[in-house]
Amino acid sequence: MIVSGGALALTGVILLINLNLQFNAAAFNIDTPRAPVVHQLRDGLVEVDWDDVRGADRYQLQQWHPSGWIDLPSEALDIAVNYYGSRAVVNKRSPGALINTFRVKAFACGVESDWSDYGRKADHGYISQRNDSYVSTSPSIALPQSYVIWSGVLTAGAADYHRGERGYSMNDTIGLLSADVFNNSQGPLSIIRALQTDDGFLLELRHRGNLPTNFTLSLQNAGTAELTQLSSCNSVRLPSEHGGRYFWPDAGVEWVEGSHTVLSISLTEPSAVSEPQRLLRPMPPLTASFPAAPSRHAAEQFSLMLRFSQPVAVDAETLRRALTIRGGVAASVAPVGEQRDLWTLRIAPDSRRSVRVQLNGGSTCGSKGAICTPHQLRLVNRPQVVVMGPPITARVVSAPGVHSGSREFPVRIQLSEPLAASARSLERQALRVSGGLLTDVRRVDGRRDLWELLIEPQSAETVEVALDPPGVCSGEGGACLDDLRRLASPLGLSIPPAIVHLTFDDGPHPVYTPQILDILAWHGARATFFVTGESVALYPELVKRIVSEGHTLANHTWDHVALDTLTSEEFDDTVLRTQEALGEYATPCLRPPYYRADDETYVRAARLGINIVMGNVRPRDWTRPGARVIANRIVGGAAPNAVVVLHDGGGDRSQTVEGLRMALAHLQAQNYSFEPVCN
Repeated sequence: MIVSGGALALTGVILLINLNLQFNAAAFNIDTPRAPVVHQLRDGLVEVDWDDVRGADRYQLQQWHPSGWIDLPSEALDIAVNYYGSRAVVNKRSPGALINTFRVKAFACGVESDWSDYGRKADHGYISQRNDSYVSTSPSIALPQSYVIWSGVLTAGAADYHRGERGYSMNDTIGLLSADVFNNSQGPLSIIRALQTDDGFLLELRHRGNLPTNFTLSLQNAGTAELTQLSSCNSVRLPSEHGGRYFWPDAGVEWVEGSHTVLSISLTEPSAVSEPQRLLRPMPPLTASFPAAPSRHAAEQFSLMLRFSQPVAVDAETLRRALTIRGGVAASVAPVGEQRDLWTLRIAPDSRRSVRVQLNGGSTCGSKGAICTPHQLRLVNRPQVVVMGPPITARVVSAPGVHSGSREFPVRIQLSEPLAASARSLERQALRVSGGLLTDVRRVDGRRDLWELLIEPQSAETVEVALDPPGVCSGEGGACLDDLRRLASPLGLSIPPAIVHLTFDDGPHPVYTPQILDILAWHGARATFFVTGESVALYPELVKRIVSEGHTLANHTWDHVALDTLTSEEFDDTVLRTQEALGEYATPCLRPPYYRADDETYVRAARLGINIVMGNVRPRDWTRPGARVIANRIVGGAAPNAVVVLHDGGGDRSQTVEGLRMALAHLQAQNYSFEPVCN
């Protein structure tokens, strides 16, 4: 990304603030004025002149008196003084001689110079003049002690390189400022930047002569009458290649893009005086907008209203040529009524894609394509509007029901019409994936209406995929606006993880069940324990731990007897007795011991409201084939909704413990989820 000069300039200011290198008034020095020159105008009236001091905002004059130096004006001696920049007219209103010996000092932002050498009357003789015929010999013009040396109207723009900056920048053209150049007695000045930032407010001036050092910047917040006044004496002041920058941290200025505000610079006690005819007074700018534009078109002609803030002196053809239309043409342009501040545009789309209309104008009134008022106010903004085409719908044509084992899985989405946006735009602007990583987006068979997404699960969580129209687009301009934002309501897809059900028979066992519970807790796995009633009665604390850690309990008969050998009464006794022992922890699940169950077993269980639960992955751990063999059999049989039959009781289950540890480490890396089979 290319960073503009504005961004670098402001970055420099912020950096200095962060480093506490604030160049403020305390570090400001001011030169001592030269000895003043005194001109006699008439009896009791003299003009005192001195060279203007760079940066001075006011001066203090003293007159020699037999009692010492006295400040002027002086009520005690009835001496009045009118200050006019680097000149003063001294008038002794009461009878008596006026001593023509003076000295002067300069002030700027609370800093003062030394007193100058004293100066005396320059003329050896003078011609007495009548009071009403006095004319000053100085070209300076007397103005009020507080007056505006510049004012202008600003239409705020937004910086591309820094979202928090709004205002005006000559170099970066992010806003428009009517009257950005003005004059003082030292020469022309211009506004380079007037920016509201996240950290404060920045003003940069370009100048050739002396720059005002003590001034007040007045500005309004957007859409309110609230006036903010910033004193240069409270700013962080830095030189720049143009002239100088002023930065006010936490200034509290709040502008929005397109807002209009009046700015002004005023001096309180002027040293550099501007000529009145060069003062630039606020003037409402000519702006344009597209009010009440339709949000969509139906691939048919539609109307737009174009409103100007003032009537314009252009004809329909000139206005038509000033329009830039992408995705269509202007079928007609006509004013509404005689005022010519409201116009109707008929736009004909050239496809189903969105239409963007922008109004441009010449740089100055009189130039080709200029849009101006009869009083030569030019258009200061470039309004645009985007009317989106008909909505694009989407549907999922293929996706897995669950994700498991595979590191990646495909999802195919079909759109109601071809998409002009690139795969990169689609991925970055409109697709959202949680619980997984979107590794690729590509067209299927070169088609732009059929897209395939490759997704890599990141955990044993549900993967959520959403195709959502973006609120704001960036990059690829037209493709984003034309297609992605036309997507209809969000398309959502949830792909849960594949679940493996771990089950353990013949327990609980005081040695092996706690070890198995530790392994399950480490991997965040939940299982179902098919327990015998006798073991439940012997180890109630183990039963409580199993349930407290999120696992479930199921029936494995009271004493591990083969169910197909029992009478109906014996069947009911061994099953119901175990259910009673489990109490509130009982679930409606039964696993027959030795995996023996005939048709009568299923009928009897159903009569008691209990389901027979077998398994489809049987590592035969009870034969003790070795931990690695047990682990390989578990991993090899893992699949969505697989039920794994293991044992935590009924003998030495150390190989089962170690095999489970190895298998879960492998299966968890494949993003399987482990949940109870009975609840």
